[in-house]
Amino acid sequence: MKFIITIDTEGDNQWDHGRILTVENVKYVDRFQVLCEKYGISPTYLVTSEICEDPYAQKLFSDYVKESRAEVGAHLHSWTTPPFLEVAGFRNNDDNHIFASELDHDLVSEKIKNLTEQITRAIGRVPTSFRSGRYGFNETVARVLIENNYLVDSSVTPFVSWAEQRGLPGGKGGPDFIDSSPFPDQYNYEFGSLKEIPVTILPTIMPLNRNYRAARYYFRNVNNNLILKILRKMFYTSQPVWLRPTPDMTSALLKALVNEARRIKLPYLTMMFHSSELMPGCSKYRPDEQSIEELYSLLESFFTTLDSFGIESVTLTNAAKELTS
Repeated sequence: MKFIITIDTEGDNQWDHGRILTVENVKYVDRFQVLCEKYGISPTYLVTSEICEDPYAQKLFSDYVKESRAEVGAHLHSWTTPPFLEVAGFRNNDDNHIFASELDHDLVSEKIKNLTEQITRAIGRVPTSFRSGRYGFNETVARVLIENNYLVDSSVTPFVSWAEQRGLPGGKGGPDFIDSSPFPDQYNYEFGSLKEIPVTILPTIMPLNRNYRAARYYFRNVNNNLILKILRKMFYTSQPVWLRPTPDMTSALLKALVNEARRIKLPYLTMMFHSSELMPGCSKYRPDEQSIEELYSLLESFFTTLDSFGIESVTLTNAAKELTS
């Protein structure tokens, strides 16, 4: 088993839809990078269009890449990556954060091509790893990624559905990944293939962790079933467990997740969080300095746990190459 840490590197407070785009959080990234290097970890920064246009970010991430300290991949925010249309949901920095999975092939293709070119200009290297904003991934996005020579996607969130989340006004919402496997996969088409390395999300409590069919039934119906709601309140509040350093995460939960991943022989642990979580007041998860210190304490504790298990770090693209070899 190896560890992949991915950071969705994006504008400030992206939960506040339609706010003026700023990228002050990038100035807080280097402290995190130093912590990673202390434990021999090479992060994968998945960057948005607004990050590519910032001179400070350009210098920071191009240096990381030149010095082989990190990987820089692509993170598509459909609402900040051109081209745009003067229609609700399609405008620049629109109040509606539309899922890429709601776009047609041609518009997805133009946006991913533009983002790829922005990253190449800003960082000096063509990106080969990808995550869709709000996890808006489907077959259309996969095909476009292959057309643009990407090697790996990490948008899939096993056991989680985004169908109730709104994107395009009047649209169908986000994708449903409840039935998706937590293991790496591959999308094969006549013109190429793309590796999928999902975000690590697992049930860790019996019987959910022993019977995925039951787990998927539970996660699909818990919001509409009184008995399942009671079970969630009594036993399964934390389920499924995301490999994310959120405020409600604990070292014990993270260790339980690692143990479960080892039990099922998951080849990669894939953590994700947002660059805005590194700056106080820049994310709903980290409102102040104290919460930032708690984040760093949690991360350091987790990195120590990885050390104790002998779990080494790998970037997203290098993991995909390992799967190919």
